[in-house]
Amino acid sequence: MTGVDSVTAGPRTAVSRRLAPLIGREARRLARHPLLWLVPAVVVVTSALDSASGGRTAGYWYGTIFVAVAFFGPIFVLFAANLVASSARRSRAEEMLNVTPTADTRRTWAMSLGVALPLAGAGAIGAGAMALIDSVNDIPPEDLLTAGELAQLPFVLAGAGLLGVLAARWLPFAGGVLIVFVAATLGGLVLFGRFDSGIWWMWWTTGTALEGRAPVPGEPWLHAAYLAGLCTCATVAAVYRDRTQWPRLALVGVPVVAATLTLGRLQLP
Repeated sequence: MTGVDSVTAGPRTAVSRRLAPLIGREARRLARHPLLWLVPAVVVVTSALDSASGGRTAGYWYGTIFVAVAFFGPIFVLFAANLVASSARRSRAEEMLNVTPTADTRRTWAMSLGVALPLAGAGAIGAGAMALIDSVNDIPPEDLLTAGELAQLPFVLAGAGLLGVLAARWLPFAGGVLIVFVAATLGGLVLFGRFDSGIWWMWWTTGTALEGRAPVPGEPWLHAAYLAGLCTCATVAAVYRDRTQWPRLALVGVPVVAATLTLGRLQLP
């Protein structure tokens, strides 16, 4: 390593060391939030109340995990992450944090990573559980997800959490996250209802049939990359929220948005 490399690597290492504890703190705060734990509670209750006429077969649990990760999970994660991200502002802790050397952008990086990484891990665990069930049992072909579709699940949960952080940064008032939820839901329904390819642009979707309607052919792996792009867009927009950071937001955000839209178009035939 040259002298220049060591000088360059030194500050980066120092920043990483200061950022890691903040990321861990945010991850612990999210994990302790009671709203997040409503996801397994809802799954347990709905499974107990479900008559499961076909029996609780491997296919039943395969579908249950998918529904928990792709439908119930994002809703609760969105609100839990928003409450965690806005808790400092609501408790006026930000006034005290502003006198510390930690920059606002660094705190937001830590918040975004502390929310996204554990959620992506939970999505990966769900995808792994579905793959394990498929490996030891025969899942009906109409219910079976491909590897590319399973790869989307970590980005689904991480994206919901990052959307909650984004709402806390740009709409820092009571009800802001509800506006985001309603807008995202209605936007998805409009795309799904008016465009044949609309289902591929909805942030949570896979290539499976929805409401009896199958999507147009598309590339699941590119859709996973598109979801990763949406996660990156949300992170960049949250990190550079402050007015003084808007030039950097444009400098970094425009190429990220362009790349994400390109991936969104390439996922279609």
